[in-house]
Amino acid sequence: MLTQRLTTSVAAVLAVAAVTLTVSGAFAEDGREFVHAQGVVTLPDIPRKVVVLDLAALDTLDALGIPVVGVPALREGMWPDYLKKYAGEKYAKVGSLFEPDLGVIRGLEPDLIIIGGRSRRALDDLTAIAPTMDLSTSTTGFIPSVVNNILTLGAIFEIEQQATATALQLLNDVRALHASAGEQSNGLLLFTVGERVRPQVPATRFGIVYELVGIEPIVTPADAGPPRERRTPVPDDAPAEVKAAEESRQKARDRADAERLAQILARQPQWLFVIDRNSAFRERDNAADVLAATDDVASSDAWKAGRVIHLSGGGWYLVGGGVQQLRQTIARIEAAFEEAGEPQPR
Repeated sequence: MLTQRLTTSVAAVLAVAAVTLTVSGAFAEDGREFVHAQGVVTLPDIPRKVVVLDLAALDTLDALGIPVVGVPALREGMWPDYLKKYAGEKYAKVGSLFEPDLGVIRGLEPDLIIIGGRSRRALDDLTAIAPTMDLSTSTTGFIPSVVNNILTLGAIFEIEQQATATALQLLNDVRALHASAGEQSNGLLLFTVGERVRPQVPATRFGIVYELVGIEPIVTPADAGPPRERRTPVPDDAPAEVKAAEESRQKARDRADAERLAQILARQPQWLFVIDRNSAFRERDNAADVLAATDDVASSDAWKAGRVIHLSGGGWYLVGGGVQQLRQTIARIEAAFEEAGEPQPR
């Protein structure tokens, strides 16, 4: 069972976290080296001026009480409530999640820059300004990578005991959720964007939710379908035949997605977990209306029984592997499981 494997994995990480970094030394004259997702960074001393271009890293820095001087610029209203203070003028805006503003960052004279996810491609440009590290999380060992980031930050800022306690708290929450999920049969994660509903498989950008929850997925990697081509928007002034060809291709993609969704829902998952991209941009509260209008979803046992959990669109689309975001997700799912009670026999 996947749940058993995940629980075993969490237990192993829990044991490692209990002893990791508790005996790490202070900075030497030649500095200390720290491993990150794209290599190794050497820091001469505890950083005093930190620029962060990744919201998951910012979430964890905030949880550990580590101050920063620069953060990404987000559209008005997009900051998660618990990170809203970073929208204020106290924090310099250092570019978007994708494109750092190198001039602003250089002017801040940071002694550490943290990237991840969308900003990870800017490593070389940012390393030319200050020591830069990538705290991206992994899709194949998501929870261990989150724990590793927490402990790494603890070592960098010499707050190892606090970081270890934070990691242990998260892992204990995960282990408790896995125990609850083990009583809940299986589940399916859906990602919605606009009117489209797409099932997600494990070990993908959003499929990491299965690892967090510990529930048995009703899908496998074989259900992922063909890789999606990176689409180039058709200009408004493009010839009519170009627009028609793209419209035809999109309809074919939508038909294939609908057929795949129908085949997967025919397996009758007992729980539906939903991440809605539009809600991340405050365009709607969640995708309930879209799901209700999708016949295969609305006719499923999970939908009819109300076993649907709308996860935070902003939390999962924008933040991802931040410790506070994950603990909020865990609390939401635990509450839903408790309210639902024992699953009905299949």
